Parts: sequence; C-alpha cells; structure tokens
Amino acid sequence: MFVYPISNLIYRFPKTRIDDAFFSGIFTLTTSQILKEILRLAIPAMLALASTPLLSIGETAMIGRLGAEPLAARAIGAALTGAIYWVFAFLTFGSTTLIGHHYGAGDVKACGETYLHGLFLAVIGGAAIAAVCIVFAPELYRLMGADDKVAELGARYFRVYIAGAPCTLIMLASVGFFRGVQNTRTPMVLAFFTNGLQLILGYGLIYGHFGLPRLELLGAAVAAVIAQSAGALTYVGSFFLGRETAPYRQISSQICKERLVPLFRIGQDLAIRTGALRGSLVFATATAARMGAVTLSAYEIAFQLFMLCSEVIDGLAVAGQALVAKYLGSGQRSTAFRMGKIVTACGAVVGVGFALFFLATREPILQFFTSSTQVHATLTFELFVLVGLMQPFNGIVFVLDGLLIGAKDTRYLMWAMLAGGLGLFVPIAWLSLRQGWGLTGLLIGISALMAWRLLTNGYRFGTWRRSA
Repeated sequence: MFVYPISNLIYRFPKTRIDDAFFSGIFTLTTSQILKEILRLAIPAMLALASTPLLSIGETAMIGRLGAEPLAARAIGAALTGAIYWVFAFLTFGSTTLIGHHYGAGDVKACGETYLHGLFLAVIGGAAIAAVCIVFAPELYRLMGADDKVAELGARYFRVYIAGAPCTLIMLASVGFFRGVQNTRTPMVLAFFTNGLQLILGYGLIYGHFGLPRLELLGAAVAAVIAQSAGALTYVGSFFLGRETAPYRQISSQICKERLVPLFRIGQDLAIRTGALRGSLVFATATAARMGAVTLSAYEIAFQLFMLCSEVIDGLAVAGQALVAKYLGSGQRSTAFRMGKIVTACGAVVGVGFALFFLATREPILQFFTSSTQVHATLTFELFVLVGLMQPFNGIVFVLDGLLIGAKDTRYLMWAMLAGGLGLFVPIAWLSLRQGWGLTGLLIGISALMAWRLLTNGYRFGTWRRSA
C-alpha cells in the first residue's frame, strides 16, 4: 500500500534526463559545471549514506544501555553482517558502474536488463546467505572469540537479523541502478524511510515502548528485518510502478549469460577486494573480543566514528563513480580526469571537517555511547586524536576508490587491498594481541592500512593524466 505514494513523492524531485548523456558529449564542461554536477549527485548520496551509521550509532547506544554483553554481541553480529553484505557490495558498485557506462552511451535497455539481473543475483545470494548463517550462527560467534554468554546471546540476535538478507541485497542492487542512471535522490528518500523505520521500531522493541514487547537485543534484529523487507518492497515497486522508470522497463525478463558475465566479472574483483577489507576488519573485531569486553566496546565506538566519516564521504565517491562511468561511457576521458581531481579535493575538505568535529566533542561522544568509565579510560584522548587525524586521508582514499571503480579498474583495487589488508593490517592486529598493544595497536593498524590505500589509489589515479 505504501509503495505507490512513496514512489510518487520520489519522482517529484527533478532528475537528469536520459538524453543528457548525449548533450554532455557535445559541450565541454567548465569547472563550475562539473562541481555543480558532483554536488547534485553527492549531496543526496551523502545524506543517504550518513543515515546508515547514524542508525548504527543510535542502535549501538540503545543496546549499550543494556550492558556490556549485549553490546559485545551486537558488535560481533555487526562485524559478521558487515563482512557478508560488503562481499555482495558489487550489487551496488558493480551495477552503478555498468549501468553508468550504458547510461553514458544512451543504451536504456541495457540499463534495465542489468538491474533485472542484479535483482536475480540478490534473491539467490540472499537466500543462500540466510540459510548458511542461521545454521552456523553459534559457530560463527565462537570463531570470533566470543565467550559462552556473548555467543549464546548473539546467536539468537544474528539468526533473526540475517533472515532479512535477501531483502538487504535487493536494496543494494536497487541503489546501484538508481545511481547508475544519475539519480541519487531516490536512494536518499528510501534510506531515510528504511533507517528511520528501523530506528523507531528498534527503540520500541528493545525497551518495550509504543505498546510493543520488550525484546531487548532480539528486538533490534526484529526491527531490522521489518525495515529491510519494507525497503526492498518499496524499491522494487518504485522501479516497476514509477513513471520515470518506464523507459528502463522495456526489457526482456529472461536471465541471460550476456548480462550476468559483466556483473560476475566486476563482482569477482570487488568481492575479493571488499572481502579482504571487511575480513581484515572482522579479524580486528575478533582480536578486540579476545582482549575483553571493555576493549571491544571501545573499539566498536571508534569504529562507528570511522564508519560515520566513511559513509558521508562515500557520497562524494558515489558521485565520482557515477560521473566517471557516464563520462567514459560517452567517450569524455579528459572530463573524467578533471572531475576526479575536483571530487578528490572535496573529499579532503570534508575529512578535515570530521577531524575537527571529533576532536572538539570527545567527551559528549563518549557519554552518548556509554556511561562505562572503563571504556572511557580505554579510548584515551591520544587515541581520539589519532582517529581524528585519519579522517582527511580517509576522505581522499574513499573518493579515489569510487573513481577507480567507476572506471572498471577493479582488478587493480583487488590486488592493492589484498596486499594492504592481509599483508599489512592483519599482522599488526595480530601483534597487538600478542604483544599487548591493545586498542592502540588496532588503531595504528587501521591507520597503516589507510596510508597504503592512499599511496596505491593516488598512484593509479595519477596515471589517468597520461591518457586523458
């Protein structure tokens, strides 16, 4: 019932016409025009992406008030689901790149067919993920180093949460489609809708408000499944019922190898690349878990701040990826390089803003997350400074990631991430446990990984100058 009204609201926003790709190939864009186009895509993407860590922060704060064990159980569950979903992130990033190139070339039919094949992979992959994780939930928690109480509590939470995997992957594929056709406003509206719904339901089900039962940690998982289901239904309804998506629906419903192969090809690189990144972060969470619940809780707070910056700046990366794909699809290589320099500078500026914000609000941030004096003492001022100083470099790295993905340079990103994640970050995290470096060692490891990504991504983007 709610699909049609929401889709009507979405389509009230102005969008780039399909034939804009043709006109952009005729005229040389000025710097101000490029910046305007970046912001048109980046601002809605930033707002949409920022809603996800804000949801996670709010949920972490609510669960944190239940005690250290529920927070630790949630942290391990979040690490597991994050790793799983990010392996399937190619449904978003791969679809954005492929559809963006088709959009730039004016091939409307290919845009719609690529999305249809993305939905097919989302349903099949999501069902497989849910089945496996529901069966092996306790073993996954023990593998992450959880003690018996956290493992028992977390397995119940994780089984319910992961049941929504098919719907989550449908949303990932849908976001990729809309970004590829240069529309980031629709994902923004639907991100507000789904994340807001999950936060409200989570508050009610965790604490027993609004006449809902008090389910504590399990309530957060139930709220997530309901919100994911509503989001997936709304996305699919927006595509198949919306007026402005009608040109993309003039497609064959048959699943064919010709459309699956490009998704698998780019998906393989991105899955390995993202798997190396998320696997490294999961290893760090497992390492923190073995250091005790207090260290794990402090690490989770630092990681949530890191993700807040990442998700917001990823809005610029989304704009860069979509525009690079469109420009290259229409044969505008020099414009793609110019746009890349502008959006990278924007990423650095936003990163500086986050650094200043974190350093100025350390005490309120800690009080927001937890009242535990032990956690406060573990996440020291010096470590907060380290987290803050990382953000400008993170801003550049995240944007460069988007540019290289948009250019289909995913094989390079894969090898660079394997080297940095498994060859640099994981050994530092392991030594942090063995040598007693604690949270300091984990955060130094993340900093070293980001420095590596800055060097490798920056070098690769610099080679564009010769071909532009």
